[in-house]
Amino acid sequence: MAGRSEVRLPVLTGRAWAFADDLAAADILPARFTRLPAGEAARRLFADLDASLAAQLRAGDVLVAGQHLGGGTGGSEAARALAAAGVIAVVAGSFAPGFAEAVLAAGLPPLEVDAPAIFHTGQRLRLNLEAGTIANLSSGDRLPVRNLSEDLLERLRARLAGGSPPE
Repeated sequence: MAGRSEVRLPVLTGRAWAFADDLAAADILPARFTRLPAGEAARRLFADLDASLAAQLRAGDVLVAGQHLGGGTGGSEAARALAAAGVIAVVAGSFAPGFAEAVLAAGLPPLEVDAPAIFHTGQRLRLNLEAGTIANLSSGDRLPVRNLSEDLLERLRARLAGGSPPE
């Protein structure tokens, strides 16, 4: 197929960190930390919700939230801090305007599903981006990813190949 990248996206497996609806960008990274370098900001993720949470995040974790994830200001900085913390994907019922793009710009796949509440903190998830599914390895539940357009897949492949995503 002309123009299609030959790079295949890996199947990702990680531990879920689940949050409810309306998790704002400032809940992810409080505004007072947005000017810090991403690596330092990563140590302050969720500081106003649970000061110990950032220390519990591990490379390979997956952020899961309900509807309207990432609203308000500071979305780009929050997304970069998540990536610096080793988060491998962001899953939500829906994203606030601009936050999915910020997540993608930070190098993470922004994935929308219909029922993110089936994923709970600590459960193991398998994200098959090529197939467009997220499986809960702890419960056996599986959900389709509804926003995995060919355009988004190509942008993710371009990132994986080391290039900039096409606009």
